[in-house]
Amino acid sequence: MSLIPRFLLPSRISSQMAVVIVVSLVAIHIIITSLFFLRSRDAPMFGPESSIGELVTLLRLVAVTPAADRPKLIVDAAKTFPRLELRAIDPVPVREGDLHFERVQRRLGSGFRAVSLEHAAPGDANIEPNVAVRLPDGAFVAARLALPPGPPRIGGPLVLTVLFIVVSMTLLGLWAARALTAPLGAFAKAADSFSLQGDIAPLPERGPDEIRMVAKAFNRMRERIQRLSDDRIKTLAAVGHDLRTPVTRMRLRAEFIPDEGMRSQMLRDLDQMKTLIESALTFLRDGQGAETATLVDVASLLLTICDDFADLGHTVLYDGPDHATLVAQPDGLARAVGNLIENAIRYGATVSVRLRTTAVETTIEVEDDGPGIIDADKADMLEPFVRGDASRGMEDAKGFGLGLSIARAVAEAHGGTLTLLDRAPSGLIARIALPVRAA
Repeated sequence: MSLIPRFLLPSRISSQMAVVIVVSLVAIHIIITSLFFLRSRDAPMFGPESSIGELVTLLRLVAVTPAADRPKLIVDAAKTFPRLELRAIDPVPVREGDLHFERVQRRLGSGFRAVSLEHAAPGDANIEPNVAVRLPDGAFVAARLALPPGPPRIGGPLVLTVLFIVVSMTLLGLWAARALTAPLGAFAKAADSFSLQGDIAPLPERGPDEIRMVAKAFNRMRERIQRLSDDRIKTLAAVGHDLRTPVTRMRLRAEFIPDEGMRSQMLRDLDQMKTLIESALTFLRDGQGAETATLVDVASLLLTICDDFADLGHTVLYDGPDHATLVAQPDGLARAVGNLIENAIRYGATVSVRLRTTAVETTIEVEDDGPGIIDADKADMLEPFVRGDASRGMEDAKGFGLGLSIARAVAEAHGGTLTLLDRAPSGLIARIALPVRAA
């Protein structure tokens, strides 16, 4: 739970980004200020600037003092300011451009000349070579000054800049991962696992305003799709139910038609209408996946289906283990395999049903030795009401193009796939691949 009340936080993503940037700026300035005060607290009370100021004052005082009184003044000043080591020296050569102590020269003004001496104390890293100052009357006074601070190091600003970038980018990255990546990942997962059964909880409508708007729109879209699917099922179910009564009455009346040929044709048309209605309802129902999944011995189920077709005089062979369990919808799976076998025996003489199981997947293959399907038509054959022979009329049809569609709907309801493959030298392999789920 957040430590800050929600009403104190901005609701839009742009506002939240601005807050993160401002917080980063405040944080880096607090760090810089703290480092500044810590360094100031540890700095010496008397630095180079204070030594220069003392030396300039003393030199000006010495310059206006009569020559007879200067030795005593210099001795007294050396005692008062021992770190300057002030003393009178013999004249030294002054070379043009030899202005090492430029700040001393600038503060002394015209009439004075400050140059560096060559006999600094060896091994003293904190003391610059002695400075010699020529007074306006030509006398020379030497002193020792602490090394003035050098030019600012480039590493300081660079380090602070890098630190600011690291802190800002880290905070922005953490915010983006929490506020953007997680909701987008939830959207992708919800879209991928979308189901018409409505058994998946709606997306939580929280986060920034933009994220909550997208979550609300996604939930509303799912509700509209659910209602549309339910209305389609109810409408077709009502039509199918209402058509059963007149079809039954027409069938009874057709039984009394004297003409044998006319009666047979009428009964065949009525049976075709009934089969079409039931096939369409089956396709819609299996697409919903309404049946409860349970632990099924899929090997025994396939053996039973193969035996049923063999009893009808068809050559249907089973190849696989004697027992193999799978969490599945038994009626839907039986219907899907039955449709594949019906299609196979319609175009081939021998049908083989193979079962293969692994730790992650169960594969069911229905293979026939018929003419097969060309690659360009395989995708279309999985669509509803698409038949293998488009030239045949409805009066000669033995199916309505829903067998493969129902099988694909059953496979997808299990989280699997239906694939049509070529068989050598001829024929077709319909493969259902189902993921293994825990019981």
